[in-house]
Amino acid sequence: MGVVRLRRICSFLAYLLTMAALLSSGTALAALKVTDDAGNTVTLDAPAERVVALAPHIVEMLYAVEAGERLVGVLQGSDYPEAAKQVSRVGSYRGIALEAIMAREPDLVVTWRSGTPRSVVERLKALGVPVYESEPRHLDDVAEDLRDLGRLTGHSKASEQAAEAFESRLDASRQTLKEMPRVFYQLGHNPLTTLGDGHIVTQAIRHCGGEPLFANRSVLVPEIGREALIEARPEVILSAARSDDWQRAWQGQDWLPAVHDGHLYTLDPDPISRPGPRLVQGVEQICQTLKQATRKP
Repeated sequence: MGVVRLRRICSFLAYLLTMAALLSSGTALAALKVTDDAGNTVTLDAPAERVVALAPHIVEMLYAVEAGERLVGVLQGSDYPEAAKQVSRVGSYRGIALEAIMAREPDLVVTWRSGTPRSVVERLKALGVPVYESEPRHLDDVAEDLRDLGRLTGHSKASEQAAEAFESRLDASRQTLKEMPRVFYQLGHNPLTTLGDGHIVTQAIRHCGGEPLFANRSVLVPEIGREALIEARPEVILSAARSDDWQRAWQGQDWLPAVHDGHLYTLDPDPISRPGPRLVQGVEQICQTLKQATRKP
């Protein structure tokens, strides 16, 4: 082999090695950036390997994007899918232990903006732990959170598939009813409470062709007086209670059209109450319920 040819081969190999090093360096330095539901930019140098999720809907999202194996800490009540029950607990809705979170050595903590105490969030940030705040307020937000969490955990392909599947079922469930029923979503009974316009369940009722009563209230969970409810004349009452016991409290109050016509419906609580991938099941149940309620005998 000639000296010139040998030099060319060596130069070419050196070029390949240099390019490989540059590409490797570029990949390592390429930060992952997303904007969370609080409007904050969340930046990671590499996909998160150890994730703590501080709400059940976040846990469901992480499993949906195939990042469940990254979970090292969750709250009590995180019971779906089945594998989530085996993940270490770092607190409950009664309280979150910051020490337990830090003991898990997370490189990402996903919080629930309206559910995680601000003191916990601020302390995590002060300690340098990347925090993603999840707060889907509209139906489309669920798909965007799925995409964000997939990107932050290195599962962009799986998250895109999960997001598209959610969006496809959501689009298929959308309906317009000939007569828009007045719908009261009962959150609590004593006092009587419902959900305002800023809540995703209110958006689901509209999506299904219903008119959510008291959606114009300025607070997220407004308290409703009996007189106001009588004046609003709900034609359908929905609740995500764990049983049908709540319906008995309305017996004998036939001056409400919903009670008179027997249009009191109990929704499956977890899908409609958790703004995660199973929310679409809750939306479909609302749509089917409203269609049934407005069907002429």
